[in-house]
Amino acid sequence: MFWPGLLLALVPAALLNRPAGRLLRAHWAVGFLLLLGLGGVVTATLLPDAFRLSADAVRHCAVAGGRPRSAHELLTVRHLDLKLAAFAPVGLAAALAGTRRRAVQALIGAAALPFVVSAVQYAVPAIGRQCDVQDVWDGVQGIAIGAGTGLLAGPLLRAGWSRSRREGAAG
Repeated sequence: MFWPGLLLALVPAALLNRPAGRLLRAHWAVGFLLLLGLGGVVTATLLPDAFRLSADAVRHCAVAGGRPRSAHELLTVRHLDLKLAAFAPVGLAAALAGTRRRAVQALIGAAALPFVVSAVQYAVPAIGRQCDVQDVWDGVQGIAIGAGTGLLAGPLLRAGWSRSRREGAAG
């Protein structure tokens, strides 16, 4: 369900990227990245699992054994990649918000996202997803990786965007 869901997320991302960019006071591409990232998170974590969907679903949340992943684990290809890949664009877009105040607000919202996802998974057992504290850690790490990348690349991207705006206005 991930790829069809992500393809469906392209529609609102394409239609709403400019208003989202304006809300963040950032380039429209940041709005697109944020909306597509949120679509990926919803697809990867909240869409019903067709193989485990059950009317007999129970609320369950695994809280034992959660911890940050080591660098070695982060570099190993596994199911973890999907979680990091789903959350990282949200952190990247939040870090690229136009003003420092907007970036801080967006980063706080992004950091809360893994907790909100687990709360929904717990509150709505009919979707067949179980909340797991390890998923929260993985989501937070994905947000942190994206945010770190955005904070490092942000000045270069902003300079390129402002240069292209100046050249477009002059030409």
